[in-house]
Amino acid sequence: MRGHLQAFLEQKGIDAILNDYDEKACFLSEEKIYCGKREIQNFFEQFMAGLPPQAVGRFALRTLRVAGEVAYITWSVGRELPLGTDTFVVREGKIVSQTFAMYSAPVL
Repeated sequence: MRGHLQAFLEQKGIDAILNDYDEKACFLSEEKIYCGKREIQNFFEQFMAGLPPQAVGRFALRTLRVAGEVAYITWSVGRELPLGTDTFVVREGKIVSQTFAMYSAPVL
C-alpha cells in the first residue's frame, strides 16, 4: 500500500499506482463499484483528470492507521479538497479491496 501512495505522490503514472492492486480487486466509491484493474484504472484516469491544478504537490496525508490487513488513511489537498478517506484491505502484498470518499469544498 505504501507503494501505491508513493506512486501517486511521485506522479509515476496510473500503471505504477495499479501495481499494488490484485487482478480481482474491488474499489468502492459513492458513485459505483469498480472491480478488476481495468475498471480501477478508469476510476484513476477520471480522478486524476479532475484534480485541481498542482493538487499532487499539495497532497497531505493526515492519518495512517493499520490493523492487520486493513489500512485506513485520511488526506487533504488544500482548501479545495479538505478531506479524503480511503480504507484498504491488503492480502499477500496486494490491495484486494478499497473504499474511497472525499469532500470537495464548495466553489465560492
